[in-house]
Amino acid sequence: MKRACLLFLTLLAGPAAAQSLEPTASAGLKMTDIQTIGTHNSYKVAIPPQELAMIRSRSEESAKSLDYSHLPLAQQLDLGMRQLEIDVLYDPEGARYAAPVLPKMSGQPYNATGMDAPGYKVLHIPDVDVRSHCATLIRCLEIVRNWSDAHPRHVPILIMMNAKDGGPNVPGGVKALDYDAKAFDALDAEIRSVFGPDRLIAPDEVRGGHKSLREGALAGGWPSLEAARGKVFFALDENPKKVDIYMRGHASLEGLPVFVNSVGEDAAHAAYFTMNDPVKQFDRIRAAVKAGFIVRTRADDSTTEARTNHLSRFEKALASGAQYISTDYPTPRSEWSPYSVRLPDGQAARKRP
Repeated sequence: MKRACLLFLTLLAGPAAAQSLEPTASAGLKMTDIQTIGTHNSYKVAIPPQELAMIRSRSEESAKSLDYSHLPLAQQLDLGMRQLEIDVLYDPEGARYAAPVLPKMSGQPYNATGMDAPGYKVLHIPDVDVRSHCATLIRCLEIVRNWSDAHPRHVPILIMMNAKDGGPNVPGGVKALDYDAKAFDALDAEIRSVFGPDRLIAPDEVRGGHKSLREGALAGGWPSLEAARGKVFFALDENPKKVDIYMRGHASLEGLPVFVNSVGEDAAHAAYFTMNDPVKQFDRIRAAVKAGFIVRTRADDSTTEARTNHLSRFEKALASGAQYISTDYPTPRSEWSPYSVRLPDGQAARKRP
């Protein structure tokens, strides 16, 4: 472990780590030139011990993997997090997720404020892992927008979304609704209700005058860092089937506000990729970044690295050049280990390797 710590410090001590990119940076940088840290399931509040014990009685591994939480979104942004992940669930009539099973069984308090109204909800696993710092997508986005208003020089914030469906997860639980064009029309409308075109980096901007979004990205179509300051961009992190439903026939996401997890480097809509394993996917990440795509990867997964204080996965993520690196531990879980994932000296962003 001493070797890993020394290597970690060496990676962060080079010239690329010397200057923070907020609030200023050298002229000529593109938003694809940055590297920054973000959080996984950023909205998540800890499962109460009584409910975690109920999960553990059925699956020790599930309980271990779900045993994490985050600070409120604004506090994460204050720490320098510049990528957030928000799980959304379609709820056009309202109240579908307002009475989750596990809190009822455990007798633990559950705040259902906002859950009765129609609109997208934010939680991890219906009926099981349900507590969020912001129960609705619109409320989550309002928090980010308000923080952005107060910090207009921030580097662009990536907001990833998983569109949850399936289930039920426990007996007596609800089935999460499937997605169709109408559902994704509603998702786009909620995003645009909070972030107008002046604050949103959309696929059309990256495509520019090129025939496809891919061609625009490869030609350097992502905005300059200076032009991207104070803005956000969205990515739907989903499987190819759901990506196709979201695109609604727009092969290069024409007119749509959200990038998608590209199904391949040759796809017309290719601009953004989720590549979660920087060890196994190291070469592919480096190639994608070099080509002009934006990549998000993960420094840790399922609480494993935090329990063992292993930095090797984070080291590979840094070295890969991925622009956005996600973690569950911007601050340590001290009862386990000192493991945490941050850029040096409190930087929010640096020039990527």
